[in-house]
Amino acid sequence: MRIGEVADHLAINPRTIRYYEAVELVPEPARTQSGYRDYGEVDLRRIRFIKTARRLDLSIDEIREILAFTDRSQTPCGHVREVVRRKTEELDDRIAEMIQL
Repeated sequence: MRIGEVADHLAINPRTIRYYEAVELVPEPARTQSGYRDYGEVDLRRIRFIKTARRLDLSIDEIREILAFTDRSQTPCGHVREVVRRKTEELDDRIAEMIQL
């Protein structure tokens, strides 16, 4: 699947996908003989995960840490719970600040 097809399928900008490659969240995909990026189903799932994680306000570093677990074939459940707990605390603090404002 070419980058434009992935972008359309996931409703994401192709530049965003290239950025994820540049910051090494997504490994560089295989290339077609004509040099186009050729993404597979694994890449599609990974980019979908990153998109969702960013929407939930996880940082690039937090996402990288989670993906490192899966890249090592480890279950990141405990780590993800800790990240979500920290995010929840941050949101609670922001809500309290907004109420005070």
